[in-house]
Amino acid sequence: MRRSWIVVAVICFVFSFSVAAFGGEQKMDKETYKSHVEKTLKGMDQKMDELKVRAAELKIESKEKFDQEMVVWKKKKEAADRKMEKLKAATAENWEKTKVETDKALAELKKQYEKMLSRFKNP
Repeated sequence: MRRSWIVVAVICFVFSFSVAAFGGEQKMDKETYKSHVEKTLKGMDQKMDELKVRAAELKIESKEKFDQEMVVWKKKKEAADRKMEKLKAATAENWEKTKVETDKALAELKKQYEKMLSRFKNP
């Protein structure tokens, strides 16, 4: 009887160690990814500030289109910011889904930036 308790205790110990190790590894990945997303969003803000300065030099028609695209960019930025907040609160169960959604939001934001940047290549 005593041996069975020892075996159960050892199995529980091994299992809890495995869970702790896996959870710690995932947490590190989550932290690294969150840091990457935060840096990307800050970088996009800086790039947009630079574009706004350059936009003052555009012709009126191009400037109007740029301003319309800026409204779209701001909406996409707000969506990406919301995904970042959701990512911060993500649990182990919804981490992958939240990460995929965040990646998609970042890709859409970058795509909009590239579209706006093209105004300076073809004003």
